[in-house]
Amino acid sequence: MSSTVTSSQQGSHLTIAIAGRFDFSILQDFRNAYTLEIDAPINRISIDLSRSEHMDSSGMGLLLTLKKELQLESGSIELNNCRPHIRDALLAARLDHFFKVN
Repeated sequence: MSSTVTSSQQGSHLTIAIAGRFDFSILQDFRNAYTLEIDAPINRISIDLSRSEHMDSSGMGLLLTLKKELQLESGSIELNNCRPHIRDALLAARLDHFFKVN
């Protein structure tokens, strides 16, 4: 399955959905989702991982880069609908200190 990244914005809330693998292969599409398609300043991001089958360390790095580039506070980025193995990896990497993991 190829990976896809989609995004939608409502005011200052951006939602990004990842389907397939969340790894380095989606770098450009992921960056485009939060840089090219922005209509207004963003202060909250929800990342829907319900259709994401796999996340590796490069996917985690993309999340940290997003946080750094947009200079968002801890908790303003939510990782939603995580599959159990992805949630476990995020918690093992202690990324719940930077993101709200659901």
